Amino acid sequence: PREVAVCRAVYVVFIAILVWNRRWVDEGIRSVWDWALDTGWAQMDSFEPVFITIVFVSYVTYFRILDVFFINSLRRYKIVPEHDPVKKAGGAVNTLVYPHFDPKEGAVGLPAIFAYLAPILIFDSIFPRRTSRAYFSLPPPTLPQLVVRLTLSVTLYDFLFYFPHLAMHRFPSLGKHHKRHHQAQRLCAAEVVRLSFIDGSMQVMANILTLNILGLDAFSRTAHNIVVTYLLAESHSGYDFPWMLHNVIPGGVLGGSPAHEAHHRYGSYNFHQFFTCFDWMLGLQAK
Repeated sequence: PREVAVCRAVYVVFIAILVWNRRWVDEGIRSVWDWALDTGWAQMDSFEPVFITIVFVSYVTYFRILDVFFINSLRRYKIVPEHDPVKKAGGAVNTLVYPHFDPKEGAVGLPAIFAYLAPILIFDSIFPRRTSRAYFSLPPPTLPQLVVRLTLSVTLYDFLFYFPHLAMHRFPSLGKHHKRHHQAQRLCAAEVVRLSFIDGSMQVMANILTLNILGLDAFSRTAHNIVVTYLLAESHSGYDFPWMLHNVIPGGVLGGSPAHEAHHRYGSYNFHQFFTCFDWMLGLQAK
C-alpha cells in the first residue's frame, strides 16, 4: 500500500506538470505529427500494422529482459513468485528468440510476424488508400482531446472484445480457436501473441471497429495502438507492479495482470482485457 501511495503521488505530480505546460505539450504533439508526415512514415499504407508489430515486440522484449536479468530482485512483484518463465523449457517466452514452425501450432515468433505482415504489405501496395481516408486529414489532438479519445477508445475496445471472448469460453465450437492462447496457466508477456488465426483476427477486428466507430484522427489512432498493446502485454506479464494502472486507479475499475492471471488459471472468470464492470455485473469476477 505504501508503494502504491507513492506511485499515485508521482502520477498526480506528473499530470499536474502536463496540465501546467499544456501549451507546450500541444505544440509537441503537433511537432511529432509534422515530423512523422515529413519523413513519410505516417503516410505509408502499412504504417499501422508495422508500427503495432514493432511496439508489441518492444513490450514483450522489455518484460523478457525483466524475466532474464532481474527475476530474483523482482520476484516479490511476481503474481506467482515461484514461477520462472525463463527456465520453463519450450515455453512461450522463447518463441520470439527461437523462431520456428511447429506442426501443431504453426508459425511461431518471427515466422508468425512475417505471416501476419506479408499479406498486409502486399495488399497495401496494390490498393494504396491511407492518405485518402478522412481520418488522415484531421488535425492532431490537443492534450485534453487526446486523453478523452484514449479513454474512450481503450474502453470501447475492451467492451467490443468482451462478449466474443466470453463466447469462446462458453461454446466449444469457438473455444477450439482460443485454446492455443490458454496453453499456459502461468503467464509471461510473450503469451499475448500466442494466438490462433481466428482468435487473433477477432482481436484485430475489435480494434479496427473501435478506431472506425470513434473516427479518431491518425495521431490518436497511433497513440491508441501504443496504449492498447502495452496494456495487453502488461496483463500477460505475470508482474503486479505498484505503478501499474490497476493499482494506481482506486475502486477496482481495472483488473490488470492479477485478474488476467486468474483468468488464464481458471478459465471461468475475468473475461475483460482491462476493465472489470461486465465481469462484476455478470458475477464472473474472480475473488
